[in-house]
Amino acid sequence: MLVAVAVFALYPLGRVVYLSLTDYTGFGAPRFLGLDNYTTLLHSTGFHRVMLNAVLLLAGMPLWVGIPFLIAVALFGQPRAGSVRSLLLIPGILPPVVAGAVFRIFLADGGPANSSLRGVGLDSLALSWLGSDPLVLVTVVTVILWAVMGTGVMFYSAGLATMPYETVEAAILDGASWRHLVWHIYRPALRPVTSFWILILVLSTITSFFPWIYSLTRGGPGYASTTIDYYIYQTGLVNGQYGLASAASVVGILFVAVVLGLATLRMRRSS
Repeated sequence: MLVAVAVFALYPLGRVVYLSLTDYTGFGAPRFLGLDNYTTLLHSTGFHRVMLNAVLLLAGMPLWVGIPFLIAVALFGQPRAGSVRSLLLIPGILPPVVAGAVFRIFLADGGPANSSLRGVGLDSLALSWLGSDPLVLVTVVTVILWAVMGTGVMFYSAGLATMPYETVEAAILDGASWRHLVWHIYRPALRPVTSFWILILVLSTITSFFPWIYSLTRGGPGYASTTIDYYIYQTGLVNGQYGLASAASVVGILFVAVVLGLATLRMRRSS
């Protein structure tokens, strides 16, 4: 295991850190630049927006966590709940590139969504879902919610399956409302599941959104929906600036470490 970690994790990480200090372009020997790449990122308004986007996407976490939680609770103990969960899981098993391309067509300015709204006289709601700076991230958060909702429901349903239903029945007999059940019974019982689900979402938000951004928005307009992984792809593989892309990777790794550290600390304090 130590050998595998050294070969597949430590060596690549060390290589990225080294390349981040050079002007490597994929050809020839890299030339050492020191911290110049990091200085470039520090003064890059585009990279500033990329980091802001990472924070704003994390702001969608309450939706990605809360809605699957409420749906799982609503389905708990209901007949045919398994069929509903299976239907909700379908978006999660679709390839993100395919689903993103479909949404790109559906949400285009002249696409089916806006055409339908205009057809029923709701022209004011026919918006530039993917071409408006303040709106594009809201669209991305909503599409990701559609994609991860079924997986979240399955996690929470698995957690609920380990909880004795007699506890819920006793609370109901004591006069507890559905709101009290959610807050005082289900929420504490599912706290470990919530912690695990949040960690998965944090990692996915920062490191695994590339196929969604690539197929849905191409990072636009401008840098309005560019994520860290898409910025690394554009800078390194498209523009050939592997040294600068490596520096962005190091910054991204540090950002992930800080966010996961804060999330873990928060969850330990609340447990």
